[in-house]
Amino acid sequence: MTHPRNMYVLTLTLFLLGSFPAAAVERPFSLHGEGNVTFTGGNPPTGGDITVTGTGTHLGNWAGAGMISFSPGLEPHLILASSQQTFMAASGDELYVEFVDAELDTSTGIATGVFLFVGGTGRFKAASGSADFVVIQDPSGPFELTTTGVIDF
Repeated sequence: MTHPRNMYVLTLTLFLLGSFPAAAVERPFSLHGEGNVTFTGGNPPTGGDITVTGTGTHLGNWAGAGMISFSPGLEPHLILASSQQTFMAASGDELYVEFVDAELDTSTGIATGVFLFVGGTGRFKAASGSADFVVIQDPSGPFELTTTGVIDF
């Protein structure tokens, strides 16, 4: 009578496999967006509020908001930027993003840096990873954003 015992082992195995959370998987990540910075803090600005929308892998159509702060770079035409943002995916899940010391060249309007994915909600709750970004910034506020990297969730 090994049949009932085999069924018990199979049932227990299936139960235990379903009890463990799935491991995060590294996936390619890219997005494109357009947005605006509303500068704050005088002239030159010391920060701003960011709004942005676009499309991206794992996000679909997304919208983002956050804050950015600026500090002087090593060269007169360079500005360092740090930010915390929330990207909301088409599904409603949120992805939390931050970057530190991205570099904006005021002579070209081009900023480069690295997004760090630091969690979120829903499927992005334990998100991690990074993506290089390029921003083409208009001095009046509008910008275009492109990223490429990897995300684990």
